[in-house]
Amino acid sequence: MTGLEFTLLMAGFAAAAAIVVLVRQAISPVRDMRLMRCPETGSVASVCTERVSRGTGEESEVQVRSCDLWPGKQGCARGCLARYEQTAPGYLINVESLKPFERP
Repeated sequence: MTGLEFTLLMAGFAAAAAIVVLVRQAISPVRDMRLMRCPETGSVASVCTERVSRGTGEESEVQVRSCDLWPGKQGCARGCLARYEQTAPGYLINVESLKPFERP
């Protein structure tokens, strides 16, 4: 194998690695999205969540990074997180988690 062939082979590997990184970055936000019902408006929204560690030895908590209803409802109480465990990441639909919240 000549130096030129080796250089072209390495450039091909680098290009393939760059493509993998770009595709992963493009898919990553969708992977964290969940369909949730807003208890305040009653509408179904796409909510991006993330687990945040509070410190050493403590259990992580779920926070909302973005929501389809923002910026209008950005200061909400995040009541949708009450059904977080019923939802699945990546837009998989669980009908039970999308039922309307009961009003007191």
